[in-house]
Amino acid sequence: MTLTGPMTLNAPRALVAAMVLLAANTAGAGTLNGGVFNISFDHPDNLLEGLTLGPGAVSSYYVANFFDKSLADSEALNETGELIAVPSYTYPASETLSFELNPTSLAGTGIPSGSGGRNNQITTLAWAADQDALVDASSFSATGQVGLNGVVMTRGSFGGTLISGDYKFSYIAARNDGINSGWALTNYISFASTTYDTRNISVTTDGDSLVFTGELWWSPSTSAFLFGGDGSSSAGRAGTFSLISPAPVPLPAGIWLFASGLLGVIASRRRQA
Repeated sequence: MTLTGPMTLNAPRALVAAMVLLAANTAGAGTLNGGVFNISFDHPDNLLEGLTLGPGAVSSYYVANFFDKSLADSEALNETGELIAVPSYTYPASETLSFELNPTSLAGTGIPSGSGGRNNQITTLAWAADQDALVDASSFSATGQVGLNGVVMTRGSFGGTLISGDYKFSYIAARNDGINSGWALTNYISFASTTYDTRNISVTTDGDSLVFTGELWWSPSTSAFLFGGDGSSSAGRAGTFSLISPAPVPLPAGIWLFASGLLGVIASRRRQA
């Protein structure tokens, strides 16, 4: 299009207006930038406790070890076989297992992927402006996925070691059945299998920040594999999760000492007054 006459003078204004409109349409869209995904098992030293078990269920099952990012990325422990060889009598594990979120590309990061059974997933989760001001929402519409860096070792009465991790957290429409939310954790070590469904979720967003919490329930496929289920229903609740982005920054110990000292001074002055 060629602009002529008086319209030429209005072109910059039209351009500015178009840019403002574009900004308005994209403002508020959120993108996940780092963070942490926490899993808290209800009973880490006895994952069977409180579950509905079927015929052929294992008689014991527990968290024996957890490899966080620093260990899961180690060159000495970056293959499934090497992880299994690690002594596993360190239970009970920490009450909360913390997985760091993977970046949007694994190239050059040293994060294991595509060999030795390890297959970390990238993080691409993003949401539109209409999802950008949620407060304790029970539903959340987003595209993409979240890759979690960490590996869980479990042992039990099945005479071996079970490794799971390199999880992908994503929305799977077919898993939204009115009870499960559709958001699920899928294992990507050796093979892809949905390990946990989620229920009773709560989502709060603000710009590029996200707090996503809820309950983890054993998936029907996991139930059938370990807990003697028929593959049509979950064995029960495994625990809770929280996805926090960006990750909270712990305050130095000195801050707490300063704060407690400051409170002491304030209390002293009040007594003198």
